[in-house]
Amino acid sequence: MTVSSVAVTDLIPLLFGLGAGLGGPLGGWINDTLGWRAAFLLQTPIMVFSFILVAVKVNIKLPAEIEDQPIFERLKRIDFFGSLTLVGTVGCLLLGFSLKSTEEMAWSHPVIWGLFIASACSGCLFILVEARWAPYPVMPLHLITQRTPLAVSLGNLFCSISAFSTIAISTGSVFAGWMMRRTGKLYTLTLMSSLMTIMAGILLVFWRDNSSPIHLWLDIVPQGFGMASFITTTLIAMIAGVAREDMAVATGVTYLFRTTGQVLGVSLSGTILQAVLQKKLQERITGAGAAEIIDMIRHSTEVVRTLEPHLKQAAVDSYADALRVVFICQTACNVLGFLASLPIQENPLPGSPVEQQKLITEQESSDNDTDV
Repeated sequence: MTVSSVAVTDLIPLLFGLGAGLGGPLGGWINDTLGWRAAFLLQTPIMVFSFILVAVKVNIKLPAEIEDQPIFERLKRIDFFGSLTLVGTVGCLLLGFSLKSTEEMAWSHPVIWGLFIASACSGCLFILVEARWAPYPVMPLHLITQRTPLAVSLGNLFCSISAFSTIAISTGSVFAGWMMRRTGKLYTLTLMSSLMTIMAGILLVFWRDNSSPIHLWLDIVPQGFGMASFITTTLIAMIAGVAREDMAVATGVTYLFRTTGQVLGVSLSGTILQAVLQKKLQERITGAGAAEIIDMIRHSTEVVRTLEPHLKQAAVDSYADALRVVFICQTACNVLGFLASLPIQENPLPGSPVEQQKLITEQESSDNDTDV
């Protein structure tokens, strides 16, 4: 495979997986030792360094006809309205879920319904902008309606909703890259990777109080490994399934659905957890002062260890029930991701011998046409 293909399938996912897997434990340790403000402030120099590194080292050469355009003409190529309506679609949806879980608003509250309606309207407007008005849309509909791009996009959306970061992400990406280079195939690997995430979700659903610590450590490994392999193979499937001039946009669409799924996953998980937790706590804790105790338990797990034994057990059981529902929903999303990935087509991989032979054949055909 080419150097760029190796970077996409190996190096970038490897470093991303390491960062994603280490970020959570490191952030939690900083939060416990120095506080939550320090956990955010210590990210600042890292982001500044990343900004400087990209500004200095990344040098993308655009075609001459674009490079020679004045700045105003270049700005006209940016899909500002499409980006704005996309942010409105996702932002209103997330804000509705956030207010439901943090402010304890009812689903029937006008603000919640208003935000969901605004999200739907913004989504419809986004589609109209992309279909009719944007000269260079962020999500070209002619691309997203094709078989493989649509399957890849939906698969990434559903699987990213259920994803969480583990160290296994880095190994899964490297394994997927190695397998694709060795076999030149990706369809079976994609489905097997998706099945691994389903298996991990099922294992998490059956966690109990007496579950072995080994299970608590190892059961999440298939999720991270399978997810990393899945997003790597689907990215390559997207690139291999579109025309060469659409590869850059197709890559952007893949990341669009992936990051949208990750953001929705965090919000939906929190909403489901709080809704089930509140219901279970109200069933188990009653009597005088129950409302105050339930409120403290919902907003801080540190309170649980200070409670009386019967209240502590009620809190632990309620959290276990809530997490189990979250894991069930996670597994359901993984199943949807598997079903969405079934229509993916097996195309010659970029840089593979089959692809190289295809390019040679096309070049020879072009030369013959020129000679004629």
